[in-house]
Amino acid sequence: MNVFPGKPVVILCCFAAVVWTQVSHGQVMLSPTVKKNESVAGPAKPAPRLVLHARQQSDPPLRYRLWPAPEKRRLRGAMVAVNRSMLLVAQVSAKQKRDFLDRNDAWTEMPIDELPVEEAKASYLPFETAIGVLRTGENWMDLKYDLGLEDMSFSEKLATLLPELQESRDLARLLCMRARVAAAEHRWADAVDDLRLGFRLSEITAHSTNTLLSRLIGIAISESLLETIESMIQQPDCPNLYWALAGLPVDRLFEMRDAIEYESTVAYHAGILAGLDELPDEIIGEARALIRLKELSDVIATMYDSVNTSAETTFLHQLSTGVLITMMVQPSRQLLLENDDWKERVDELSDAEAVLRASDFELSRIRERWLAWSLLPNELWDVSKAERDAAVKVSTDTLTLGGQLARIMLPSFQTATSRGLDVKQQHHRLLTLEALRMHAAETGTLPESIENLTPVPAWLDPISRKAFVYLRQTPTEATLSRAEGRRDQQNLTLTIKLQVTK
Repeated sequence: MNVFPGKPVVILCCFAAVVWTQVSHGQVMLSPTVKKNESVAGPAKPAPRLVLHARQQSDPPLRYRLWPAPEKRRLRGAMVAVNRSMLLVAQVSAKQKRDFLDRNDAWTEMPIDELPVEEAKASYLPFETAIGVLRTGENWMDLKYDLGLEDMSFSEKLATLLPELQESRDLARLLCMRARVAAAEHRWADAVDDLRLGFRLSEITAHSTNTLLSRLIGIAISESLLETIESMIQQPDCPNLYWALAGLPVDRLFEMRDAIEYESTVAYHAGILAGLDELPDEIIGEARALIRLKELSDVIATMYDSVNTSAETTFLHQLSTGVLITMMVQPSRQLLLENDDWKERVDELSDAEAVLRASDFELSRIRERWLAWSLLPNELWDVSKAERDAAVKVSTDTLTLGGQLARIMLPSFQTATSRGLDVKQQHHRLLTLEALRMHAAETGTLPESIENLTPVPAWLDPISRKAFVYLRQTPTEATLSRAEGRRDQQNLTLTIKLQVTK
């Protein structure tokens, strides 16, 4: 449902992770390495207030499922249903698409009991056939969607369009709104059905390719679904979704390692950007080195030309005039003295080849360091935080073309490694809230502590790896705080008000 057809989603490879922003409904993929810093601190906001209603677990416990039941799963290609659904969405008029999208954000911010139900239903009615077709693939678990990316050249990857990712985001918006309307009408089974389909769409989108782009958009879809659930559980008769949430395969939904490893292969040597083979082990000589250096410089100049900052403009000028290459000769020779393969042969290299060899060496060093530190499990991130941050930081004073490439091509390390963890924290907090609702159904009050909570346990904060910080003020009032994440550093504390039904 891309209402900006002139701006299709593109694979921004060359390690290009992108962030899923909500600036517009068109092309909103921005490289973290060039995205302006928008995290300006504003005035502190009061803690968000959640009204919870006591609710026992369903009978049977898995009456409501947010993931297909094991007996319903089939090994069929899920993207078949997704693409067929998107073809039907494309048949909806641009006016109807815009009518839904223009009002969706405002409706999403509303409490469910204030939602203009009839208007909302009318806005998504034109997409009912598409949603029905999407639902035919809900239980199809084969995620393979082979676009042949591994066999493409760098330039082919850069030019590859992925309109499916944009359309997946808009399908998710439809499903979230349908779930909110169903909740407003107390049709809880229908609401959960749409959420379950949404989580399948999240997984299909995230794993349709191994790019970070796919992963981040898939994770963002899950985030919007979890936000919808948080709104739903504040309704008086919402069923308890503890076991439904527990059934989500969050480790798979938010897995990033395969994508990080794939991105690290996209430009594992500098020459690949210009469609060149790796440098051979033997010396190639000045003439060949100069030709290769010219081809590589032209490609880099094209990449930098789209980045409008003073630093990049200066770099581009120095590169085009040859000044930069001259400046790199001595640092390149010095750097090669640290390379076991070339330290004894540095004097045999022409200036041009020294710059080429050092560029590959520095790019490889930075890439491998970035990849290695991403392999640490979450629980070890804070143990060596200073060492990790220093290892993955790419200085603006890099010595070679390879270093400059790494600076603009490497995705934000924090974005690549922590995005899924932030949303996993959101999932675990929802489970803790549902555990509180279940406890209140048995006791009529909020617990004094969430340690050893009954009848079901509270979940740990995956960032702190400890219990969420829970403080009870009265039997019906408490706060629940989470650890500060890498991305979302606001609204750390929820104020909980328990409504007791007499």
